[in-house]
Amino acid sequence: MRALCVGECMVELRAIDDSTMRVGYAGDTYNTAVYLRRAADHLNVDIDVGYLTGLGTDEFSTEMRAAWAREGVADRSIALADKLPGLYTVRIDEHGERRFSYWRSASAARHLFAGTGWVAHLRDADVLHLSGVTLQLASDAAREHLVDRLAALRSQGVFISFDTNYRPSGWENPDEAARVMDQVAKVATVVLATYEDEVAMHHCQSVHDAATRLADLGVPEVIVKCGAEGAHTLVGGDSVHIPASRVERVVDTTSAGDAFAGGYLAARLGGQPPTEAARVAADVAATVVSHPGAIVPASVPLISSRQLRA
Repeated sequence: MRALCVGECMVELRAIDDSTMRVGYAGDTYNTAVYLRRAADHLNVDIDVGYLTGLGTDEFSTEMRAAWAREGVADRSIALADKLPGLYTVRIDEHGERRFSYWRSASAARHLFAGTGWVAHLRDADVLHLSGVTLQLASDAAREHLVDRLAALRSQGVFISFDTNYRPSGWENPDEAARVMDQVAKVATVVLATYEDEVAMHHCQSVHDAATRLADLGVPEVIVKCGAEGAHTLVGGDSVHIPASRVERVVDTTSAGDAFAGGYLAARLGGQPPTEAARVAADVAATVVSHPGAIVPASVPLISSRQLRA
C-alpha cells in the first residue's frame, strides 16, 4: 500500500535555552508522514509513505532529505534550484503550549504550490493526505486543479485524508479559509477537524454541530478533535466519543494533531474501523505531547500494549 503526504517540511529551530536552538525538520503533513510510518510499523501494516513538497538544492534541503530517509519516508519532492526551504522557530511555555515564528514567504514549497504542475504528481498512491496549511500555500488556480484531481482520484478508490489545521495568519480572513477547506472536504474520504478551528471558521456552537456540518458536505468519515477532551467520530450517522489517552504531564503540544492523523491513518489502512482507529490515534497523540519536539525519538513506543492487542 502506498501513501503520499503533501505539504511543506521546514527547518525547525527549537529553543533549548536563552542562547541555544536545536535544528530539526518538521511541518504538519510531514509530521503526519513520520507518525504514519512509525505507527504502521507498530501495527505491522505494510505501507510505503512518501512526501511531496518543493525543496532546493542547498545543504539544508539535502540534510532534510537525509532526515526523511532515516524515518523511512520516501522522497517525492520537486527540486527548485534557486529556492530554499522555509524556516520556523518554536518556544514552549510551562504548560507545553507553543509559540511560533515563521520565515517562509519565499520558500521552495510556497513557490511550487503557487503553480499548478505539482498537482499532476498526485498519482500512484492508495492514500493521499493534505492539510489546510497545504491549501494556504496554494494559489487559487492550484486549488481548483487540486479539487478536480482529488475528486477524480476518490472516484477511482483513492483514500483522501484532509486535516483542516486552520492557521489564521495564512489566510486573508476566516471566510476564505472556510470556503477553500470546504471545497476539499467535499471530495475527502476522511476529514480530521479541530473543534476550535470549526468555531473560528464556521461559528459552530457544539461538537455535534461541527461534525454534522462536515457530514452534510458528504464526508464519509468525520473526526472532530477536542484536545484533552478526546475526539468524536461521526460515521454513517453514528457518533462516538473517544476519550483522550491519559498523559502524566503535557510537555509539548506541537504536532499533537499531526500525530493523531498519522495514527488514525495507520490503523485505518490496517483494517481497523474508524472508532478503533481513533483510539489508536489518541494513544499516538498522547505519547507525542509527553515529549518535546514535533518528532519524538524513534525509540519511543507510540501505541500502548492495550491497543496493540486489540
